[in-house]
Amino acid sequence: MLKMLLVNKTGQPYSVQDIRALQKKLREIEPELRREFLREVKAIGKEPQKAIRDAIPTESPLSGMNPATRGRNATLQWGKVSKGAKSGGAKSTTIRFRTQAGGKSLTATLLGIRVNSAASSVADYAGRSGRYIGKGYKASGYSKLIRRTYKDGSQSVGFKREATAKGGQAFIQNLNDKLGNKPSRMAWKAVEKSLPATSKSIQFVIDKWIIKYMKGF
Repeated sequence: MLKMLLVNKTGQPYSVQDIRALQKKLREIEPELRREFLREVKAIGKEPQKAIRDAIPTESPLSGMNPATRGRNATLQWGKVSKGAKSGGAKSTTIRFRTQAGGKSLTATLLGIRVNSAASSVADYAGRSGRYIGKGYKASGYSKLIRRTYKDGSQSVGFKREATAKGGQAFIQNLNDKLGNKPSRMAWKAVEKSLPATSKSIQFVIDKWIIKYMKGF
């Protein structure tokens, strides 16, 4: 999930405690105030969300991710989304408000955009670390179980593919050829330049609500 760091007007990061305390105070005054605050922050995510959606192709960049090739129930089927997603397709994303610490710090990330398709995420970031290329599912040397069912439903066949470093490298090279030379090929790349402006917009909303609270509305 793409996360956007939040800082206050002094340039120092807001902490998780800062944002949680503000939400608590707003809820105590009037629950609708907190909901309005959340709506304002999430509305800022609509523009980067659109940029991410525009960067994700509707059709599979690789034939191996095509539903007709991979099977309708395969996790990495292009366009298949995670359970609970409100929209379908490879471009499906969700704007999320989360007072979650960033890494080992207490820095608030606050606004995140989740790509709901595992296939889209893999196509975007595959090869970034290089540590798992060719090792297969859970370093077993094989893929997860793949199940193919005849069109008439008469028979279902399960099998696993052998994973090799050569095959992994070829997969990544094919993605690079189709989508870009290195991860992120789509999501982060689509919004990277606009992140400072997005953070300032969030900062403005936070500062506004803190000021309103301090003045007693």
